[in-house]
Amino acid sequence: QEQIVCQFLRDAPRLIGASGLGAATCAIVPWPHQQVVSRRVTASYPARYLLADEVGLGKTIEAGLVLRQLWLSGVVHRALILAPKSVLRQWQEELYEKFALNVPIYDGAAFQDIRGEEHAPTTPNPWDGVDLALVSSQLVKRRERRQTLLEARPWDLVIVDEAHHARRRDFLDLNRYRPNRLLELLNRLQTRTRGIILMTATPMQVHPIEVWDLLSLLGLSGEWGADGRAFLRFYEELRKPSAEADWSFIFRLLRAELALGDGWLAPEFEVTAVRELGPVDWERVRRLLDDSDPARTFRSLPPRARSVAVGLVRRHTPLHRLVFRNTRELLREYVRRGLLRDRVPTRDPRLVWIPMRDEEQALYDRIEEYITRFYRKYEGERKGLGFVMAVYRRRLTSSFYAVQRSLERRLAFLRGQAGLGLEEDLEQAELSLDVDEWHLADRELFRDEIAYVEDFVHALSMLGGYDSKVERLLQDLRDLFRHRDTVLVFTQYTDTMDFLREQLRQSYGTHVACYSGRGGERWDGVMWVPVTKEEIKNAFREGQVKVLLCTEAASEGLNLQTCGVLINYDMPWNPMRVEQRIGRVDRIGQRYDEVWIRNYFYEGTVEARVYQALSRRINWFQEVVGPLQPILAHVERTIETVALVPEAEREQALREELSRIEAELDQVSAGLNLDEWAGQAEGTTPLEAPVTLAELAAVLTTAPTLQALFRPHETIENGFWLRHEGQEVAVTFDPATFD
Repeated sequence: QEQIVCQFLRDAPRLIGASGLGAATCAIVPWPHQQVVSRRVTASYPARYLLADEVGLGKTIEAGLVLRQLWLSGVVHRALILAPKSVLRQWQEELYEKFALNVPIYDGAAFQDIRGEEHAPTTPNPWDGVDLALVSSQLVKRRERRQTLLEARPWDLVIVDEAHHARRRDFLDLNRYRPNRLLELLNRLQTRTRGIILMTATPMQVHPIEVWDLLSLLGLSGEWGADGRAFLRFYEELRKPSAEADWSFIFRLLRAELALGDGWLAPEFEVTAVRELGPVDWERVRRLLDDSDPARTFRSLPPRARSVAVGLVRRHTPLHRLVFRNTRELLREYVRRGLLRDRVPTRDPRLVWIPMRDEEQALYDRIEEYITRFYRKYEGERKGLGFVMAVYRRRLTSSFYAVQRSLERRLAFLRGQAGLGLEEDLEQAELSLDVDEWHLADRELFRDEIAYVEDFVHALSMLGGYDSKVERLLQDLRDLFRHRDTVLVFTQYTDTMDFLREQLRQSYGTHVACYSGRGGERWDGVMWVPVTKEEIKNAFREGQVKVLLCTEAASEGLNLQTCGVLINYDMPWNPMRVEQRIGRVDRIGQRYDEVWIRNYFYEGTVEARVYQALSRRINWFQEVVGPLQPILAHVERTIETVALVPEAEREQALREELSRIEAELDQVSAGLNLDEWAGQAEGTTPLEAPVTLAELAAVLTTAPTLQALFRPHETIENGFWLRHEGQEVAVTFDPATFD
C-alpha cells in the first residue's frame, strides 16, 4: 500500500486534473490574478506571452508558477532565464524559496547553484550540459557569447526578464529596422525554443513600435507580423471618430487575427453580446466578419450594434491575446468583490526643491561647465566618446560626495594609475545601449582635463562633507518618525549611499542598514558588518532597522510592504526608474493605506526645472504610469540634451525641449495604451490538484518506511527535522511557517 501511494505521488503532476499542482504545492499562496495568468499560460503551452503587469504585482511569481507547473508535469525539460545581472541572484533565491527550483547561474565560466557551489561545464558547449539555467542578458548578448548559446540544443522554454531592453537603436525611420544586440539575439533565439515568456512592466519606452517588436518574438502572423506599420495603423484607425475610420482595413486585420483560432470568437464575449443585442442584431454584427464591404454594413448598423461591433474588434487583437496587463485598479476590484483581502495602497508623492548654499552653487556651476565643455570636445573627436561626461553629469545631482569620488577616480585614470571605474554606470547602461568599450580606453585624448579635475577634487574636499540635501534629509526623518516607524531611502550610486550611511549613523546608530551590489550591511556600533538580504528584511520589518539605504541596481527582491515612506535622495533622469523604486513599497499587502513618497532635487538644476515645468501637466508618480510611458522616456532625453549644452544656449534648449514634450502630452490620446488594449486576468476558479501539501505531509511523516526520516521540530510549530544526506535539515509543509 505504501508503495502504491508513493507511486501516486510520483505520477501526480502528470495526471488529469493536476493543472494547479505546481501552485498548490509551492511555498506561497498566489493572488487571484497570478493564478489566472499562470493557468492560462500553462494550459496553452507552447503559446508565447508577454507579462506586462504593473510594477509590484508579481510578474516573477507568475513566471515561477508557470515554470514549476511545466517542469513538474514533464512538459518542459529544458528552460533558460535571461535577466539583468543585478537581479540574477534575486531570481535564483525566489525560484528556490518559493518554487523549490534550484536553478544555477552561469557567469561565463561556471554554473553556481543556490548554495554557492560552482560546477564547471561538462560539455564542449556549456549550455548542452544543463537543463535549467539563469544567465545575465548583458553576458549572452556579447558577440563572442551569442553564437555559443544559439548553437546549443533547443530549449523548451525561454523566459526574458526586463524585456524592454531588447529594442531598436532608433525610431526616426520605421522602415529601417536596426535592432540592438539583445533584440538581435532574441530574434535568433526564438527559433531555438518552443515557448517564450517576455516580462516587462514598460514594454513601450519611447515608441509604440517597440510593442510590435516584442510581439514579433511571440509569433505575429499574416499582415500583423509582416509590417509594424499595419499594427500601428490598426490602433490609430480605432481612435478615429467612427465615421472617419477605415473599417475595411480594420475588419481585414480582425479576420487575420481570428484565423489563428480557426475563426472562433471568445465565448464570453459572444454570450454578453447576444444578451445585450438579442440574436438578430448580434447575427448582423457577426456577419461583418465575412462581409465583402464591412465599412458600408458597419455604418448601417443601429448605434448599440455598432458599439458591440467596436467591442468585438477591440476584444480580438494580438495585444489582447498575447499580453497580460494586470493593474492595481483590477486588484482593487478584487478587494471590492471579496476575492482579495490584502490592502492595495494609494500614493502621496511630493517634489522637494532644496536650495544650495552659495559655495555649493558656485562649485556646482563650475563643475557643470567643465562637464559640458569636455562633453562637446570629446563628441567632436569621436561619436560616443562623451558618454563618460554624461555619466559624471548624472552623478552631479546625486551628491557632491558622489561627484568627488567620481573625479578622484577620473584623476587616477588620467594619470594612468587606474581604470575608468564606471562599472556601476555601465552595468545599467549596457542593457539597452551597445556601449563600445574601446571608446573609453584612449587616455591621450583626455590629458587636457587633469588641471581641471585636480582643482575640483580640492574644492570638493573643502566642503567638509556638508551637503544641503543631507540637512533636509535629517530634518525630514525627524518629522516622518513622528508618524511612521521606518523609512526607505534610495540613491542611484553606491558612493552616495556610503556618504549617507556615515551621516545617518551619527544620529541613528545601529538602526541604520544599507543594501547595494555588495549585499546587505548593518552598523553594529563599531563597524559595518555584512548581513543577508533576509536579515535586512526581517530587521526592517521588526523595526530594529529604522532607516534602510538602497541603491536601485540591487533593490530588486527587497519588497518592503511594511514600510510606508520612500525618499528618493536623487532622481534618475528616466522617471520609469523612479517607478521601479516605488514598486518596492507600493505593493499588495502594504501595511499602510497610503505610501508617502518624497523626491529630492537641488533647486534650479536642469533636472529640477524639467520636473517642475511638467508637474503642471503630469501628476508625478501619483499613479502607476500607463499611456504616458513613451513621453516620460523622453524626459531622460530632454534632461541630457539640456544639461550637456553650454550655459549660453541652455535656456533656449530647455524651452524647445519642453515645448516638444508639451506637444506630445497634447497627443497622448493617440498613443498605444496597454491598460486599454491588453488582456487582464479576470475571473478565478479553484486550483486543480490531486494532492495538497497537507496530504503530502500526512503521507511522508506517517508512512512506515518514511516516517523515521522525520521528527517534530522542538520550537517551530508545523516544523520538522528531516534526516537528509547524513545531516538534519529543518523543513515544513506549511507555506505560512516557511515565510
